[in-house]
Amino acid sequence: MLDDRAPKRLAQLCSMRIEQQLDTVLIQLHGEFDLTCEEPFRDQVARSLDEDTTTVVLDLCALTFIDSAGLRMLVTLSRATSEDGLGFTVVCREGQVWRILRETDIDGVLRVVDPSGSVPASDSARIAYDGRG
Repeated sequence: MLDDRAPKRLAQLCSMRIEQQLDTVLIQLHGEFDLTCEEPFRDQVARSLDEDTTTVVLDLCALTFIDSAGLRMLVTLSRATSEDGLGFTVVCREGQVWRILRETDIDGVLRVVDPSGSVPASDSARIAYDGRG
């Protein structure tokens, strides 16, 4: 069982922590998630997934910034997990990163929930309409 409690530095202003709990891999990002994180993020995620993994949860609650490269990494991870038959959920709380996900409609492409696990009311109707609920 993978349990990386010590954060791994992805870039000067970004780190990640990965924990595996049974068949779920929890990835927590901290700081600023941008282009400088791409290669180390991809490498760490690939290392963390194994044949027992069925679900990936990406926790963005401690992010203070995400740019277009960061958004692309989220969509790429979502597609890769889907192709591998894995569940994928993004956890994000209200704030700057949440606003960016909404303004770019990434929250309409990915399953984004708040820390309690619920889909915000403003997104519930769209997810039901899109058939992703």
